[in-house]
Amino acid sequence: MDNGIVSEKFLYDSIVYDSPLERENVIADIDEVVVYGKIPRRSISIPTIADSSYSPDFMYVVRKADGEQVLNVVVETKGVENEAQLRGNENIKISCAERFFEQLEIDGYKVSFKKQLNNKAMKSIIDDLLK
Repeated sequence: MDNGIVSEKFLYDSIVYDSPLERENVIADIDEVVVYGKIPRRSISIPTIADSSYSPDFMYVVRKADGEQVLNVVVETKGVENEAQLRGNENIKISCAERFFEQLEIDGYKVSFKKQLNNKAMKSIIDDLLK
């Protein structure tokens, strides 16, 4: 936790993070983002084959070019340079989350799940989704 200034779009009034990359996400101000926040631990409970459950790091509501605000994004942030540096357990959790959110989409919910590594800025992830 630190005393920096958070974006007006951030759901909370203080900067709390688990890694430097998460801190960058908290202080970022991306035009297309309507609101975002760090997901409280265990508030989204995704069953995994590695542990009992898993909860991703961030959620975003993004404004599309036509002004529609329906793109919901859930992000798992990992402070590593590439996928090869992820621990096996992390890969399992991410894989289970990908399947979980794919099923939500099949069930009619518009939610995108993305992973963020050190080599990909949140702005870039949002821009890719809006294309």
